[in-house]
Amino acid sequence: MLVKYKYVIFDFDGTLADTEEANFVIYQKLAEKYNLRSITMDELGHLKKMHAREVMAYIELKKRYLPFLLKKGKSLLTQDIKNIRLCKPDIFHTIGKLKEMGIKTAIITTNSKTNVKLFLEAHNADVFDLIVSATMFGKESKMKRIVKKKKLSLGEFLYVGDEIRDIIAAKNAGMDIVSVGWGYNTVESLKKYGPDYLIFEPSELIEICKG
Repeated sequence: MLVKYKYVIFDFDGTLADTEEANFVIYQKLAEKYNLRSITMDELGHLKKMHAREVMAYIELKKRYLPFLLKKGKSLLTQDIKNIRLCKPDIFHTIGKLKEMGIKTAIITTNSKTNVKLFLEAHNADVFDLIVSATMFGKESKMKRIVKKKKLSLGEFLYVGDEIRDIIAAKNAGMDIVSVGWGYNTVESLKKYGPDYLIFEPSELIEICKG
């Protein structure tokens, strides 16, 4: 089958795994322990409209502390990752269909490879050719590295994510981007950054990849 995209790369948190509530609880624990600004559920709705850098400014988090806090957060999430639900119940079924079409699939995530693998095992989802962990603002370089390694043109790659920073990273890497309407950032905030596609159900990916 001829397809428009031959390599589809997915974000993890908010795209595949519904970690928002768990991460909110973890943040509150870290905020209390490390004297960060705590966030109410009402404020969370406001933060969902922001770019990650704006969120950092809002909670008054200095960039140099970010790697440490992310590491702590990922470690706390490991304890609960097997209980995390799918963002969409048919997401892995759709990815399986993409595989049947001859499309390679990968994950680039700010989360840890350990958490991703535990989550995939819990959901019996052996559907990815590659899993890559990146820093908070390091997805772009990981995208470029994958493109360099694979013998495909840039136009044959597609990234799927739920955040503004996913759109920016993909565009900077020269890759087309699908924004999902079920994740962390609001649909309105995503639209402002002009993703190539905006979807509300995983099955829409099949038609996009057919071109």
